[in-house]
Amino acid sequence: MLKLNYLSIVLIGFLSAGNLAGQSVKFNHDYSQTLVMKLGMSVPDGNGGSKVFCDFENALKLIKQADQLTLQVPKIIYLVGWQYKGHDDKYPAMFEVNSLLKRPQDENARESLLWLMREARKYHTTVSLHINMTDAYDDSPLWDTYVENDLISKKRFGGLMVIGNYNNRNAYAINYKNEWESGWTQKRIDSLINLLPELQKAGTIHIDAWIARESKGHYESLVTESEYQKKALDYWKKKGIDVTSEWVMDYMTGLVPFAWHFNARTQEQYLEVPANVYTGSGINPDVAGSDFGLGFLFGQSMYGEGLWPYWNRNDEDKKNWDKKFAAKFYLNCLQYFYLNSLDRISISGSGKERISKFSKGVSVSLKDSTVYEHEVKLREKNTVLFPVVWKENPNLAVYSEDGETNKSFKLPGVWKYFQTIDLYEISLDGIKHIDKVEVKNEAIILNLSASQPYLLQPVRNEK
Repeated sequence: MLKLNYLSIVLIGFLSAGNLAGQSVKFNHDYSQTLVMKLGMSVPDGNGGSKVFCDFENALKLIKQADQLTLQVPKIIYLVGWQYKGHDDKYPAMFEVNSLLKRPQDENARESLLWLMREARKYHTTVSLHINMTDAYDDSPLWDTYVENDLISKKRFGGLMVIGNYNNRNAYAINYKNEWESGWTQKRIDSLINLLPELQKAGTIHIDAWIARESKGHYESLVTESEYQKKALDYWKKKGIDVTSEWVMDYMTGLVPFAWHFNARTQEQYLEVPANVYTGSGINPDVAGSDFGLGFLFGQSMYGEGLWPYWNRNDEDKKNWDKKFAAKFYLNCLQYFYLNSLDRISISGSGKERISKFSKGVSVSLKDSTVYEHEVKLREKNTVLFPVVWKENPNLAVYSEDGETNKSFKLPGVWKYFQTIDLYEISLDGIKHIDKVEVKNEAIILNLSASQPYLLQPVRNEK
């Protein structure tokens, strides 16, 4: 992950793409209705080897469990550290799959990765890659090529520009203009697709730390570099692949559909740009000065990657990972997907007094952490009852962080016309029927265990 201060985040967004409200932008996935996460696979161990957190076989097991826990929501999972010895290893090269991640029955790790990408689709999950097109390392197979062909950005007086240090190695900035004009941008993309043709079926890829920087030694501005960044994006699109990124970039509005961190996005931009044009996981809490209230007022997803039961975690973390995962999903994503399905109308008030309004009579209050659909309360602090908008048939999901006893829930929409509702517990194994609940006065009464997600479905064939 790229570490940036607030000023850097603002600079990422200073190039305007104009107002896209009301315009139709076509991507391969509707990211506003997709749970987008990362899954860490491996990192270099510092001794020339690789530390594995999750291999391809175990990745599929986690995907199956997550599919059950999230009620089969459409998912995209980007694999971090799938290459060479792991995360951030050997860039700008990205032509080899980490051999330690393979399944025993496969000839090589490439076969195992292709297997995972195919199998995951059975569980409403698109598996793709987390890559880097910005950094270059001096132990890369392509290092000499990039230096000799002047493909690394430079400082004012000609030295190669260092932009970070990862795995105890300096990361040097690739010069987007020179790389594109030399043909190496296209070669890297083509080679990766040839290595893993399933990428075109996935239709999406995540480019980490992908921002533009000026190259003073080349007398190139940030604007010039950003224009060549767009050329690379357009090349991905011509190959049938969406690009998502780490940080929201105003000049990529309408071009990049999803960013990990939505810091420096203003409430006016939330109102002007629909979620199906540009959306994100959340607002990075490490960046001071961000308007964190926007995450509640307009909805935010979940990062997810820190919650998986990786092999290097202790037994207690592994045992309880599903509870932590469910808390993030049911307290964040239900509201996020629901609000993303509506039109954004307005926002009133200031600071903690703000209220955002949506179509269908929906309002969100930051002050008291509530969401209403007309007079129906869908959220009160950390107790929620939301429609499961990705399901064709009527479904409601219910979750309470602290639990509720004899809690009355007024039902939204058509739900008040049902007479009886089936109540299910949700777990890694799927749903389990536990009760039938009578609808009285357009409401139901529930007893909810703390941190236990539930599903409500109407009983069919009622007289």
